[in-house]
Amino acid sequence: MTDQLPKPRIFISHASNDSWVARQLEAHIRGCGADTFLDCEHIEHGDDFEDTIINAVGDCTELLVLFTPTARDRKYVWLEIGMFLGARKRIVTALYGVRKEEIASDQLTPVALKRIDSVELNEIDSYLSQVQRRVADWRSRNA
Repeated sequence: MTDQLPKPRIFISHASNDSWVARQLEAHIRGCGADTFLDCEHIEHGDDFEDTIINAVGDCTELLVLFTPTARDRKYVWLEIGMFLGARKRIVTALYGVRKEEIASDQLTPVALKRIDSVELNEIDSYLSQVQRRVADWRSRNA
């Protein structure tokens, strides 16, 4: 019996003001062959928001945080980071309008976030290449 890897499914965390950029990230990630969860695309009116988020965290293999000045102040972004930390799943932050140095020097930013791998949004192609490789690995192991 082969070791079954789950298909990469990436939860995209963002502030609602950044939904357009989050949708662009989702399109690129799907272009790499991975599945996604994006609240503005996958939660319908009348759905229990918190329950859907919790279930999505369980179903997703990793978290991509669109970390902007607006997202920095959003409680749900921090909750989602905490859930993925607790689940010991991969977390990557895509920085947009926030510099790594700001995060490192901000005393209110949890140490765990300071240790998370970050990529500037203008350099997101390196992350997308890694996603594409994980999808290829999944396909080869599950063929």
